[in-house]
Amino acid sequence: MLAWLLRLLVAVLILRLAWKFVAGLISGFRGPRTGAARKRVALVRDPVCGTYLEPSRALTARSGGTTHYFCSERCQQSFLKTA
Repeated sequence: MLAWLLRLLVAVLILRLAWKFVAGLISGFRGPRTGAARKRVALVRDPVCGTYLEPSRALTARSGGTTHYFCSERCQQSFLKTA
C-alpha cells in the first residue's frame, strides 16, 4: 500500500514539473502578458567620461551642429572648456 502511494506521489510530481515546463515554454513564445512591452531606448555616450545614458535624462550642449550628451554638469563644463 505504501509503495503504491509513493509511486502515485512521484508520478504527480513528475506531471506537475512537466506541466510547468511546457507552460513556461508557451509563455516564453507568447511574450509579455501585459500589453505594454518595455520599449527600447537608444543610449548616448558622454564624450568626456564615456558613460552611457538615456538622452531624455542627459544634459546637452551643441557644438558644430552636433548635439552632445552629458551625464553631469562637471562633464558638460569640462567639454565646453575644451571645445
